[in-house]
Amino acid sequence: MKFNIEIKGFGQRVFYSYIEKEVVKEARETNRERYIEYIFHGVDNNLHSSGEDLLESNRPVVYIIVNEKEKLRVSLNKINCEVKNYPAKKIFQPFVKNSLLYCFGYNEEYIHTYSFSDVEEIDIDKITARIVETEIPKTIENNVWMQKIIHIESMLYDGKEIKREEFLSRPMPTILGPVIIDLEN
Repeated sequence: MKFNIEIKGFGQRVFYSYIEKEVVKEARETNRERYIEYIFHGVDNNLHSSGEDLLESNRPVVYIIVNEKEKLRVSLNKINCEVKNYPAKKIFQPFVKNSLLYCFGYNEEYIHTYSFSDVEEIDIDKITARIVETEIPKTIENNVWMQKIIHIESMLYDGKEIKREEFLSRPMPTILGPVIIDLEN
């Protein structure tokens, strides 16, 4: 029998690139107030965060779908979670040196869909979410931008990884940033 698991929630899409420290220093000296607006930055990478309150609230919802008529709804914090904490440098720039992180983003609504078919009936206690959590340091102006990024790395059923079918996202109108963060200090 085929089962689907859908995780629906609200999170952030964070875009980031690297800027040499010297470029930022020169821009700050030229225009202290609005220097970030004048900085050219490189190719953006992006990272989906499933929400800063992913594990603390009942907002992210997990639907276990047996068929279109049978949808079991549970909160993500009611299923097993394996949480790994990584420093921000390991997530954003593990091999980059002498650079600052240029970040901006937006809030988004998302749906993760996973499917598996090698079981006869589903047991909620056998579902595990692997989650990566990263604390985000303050900006170079010492402001809090985002507290943390929490990413759903994978889903397991009875110890075996469940295949992710698709990831859907819809941007919300809130723009976050741009900010500059120093991950080397």
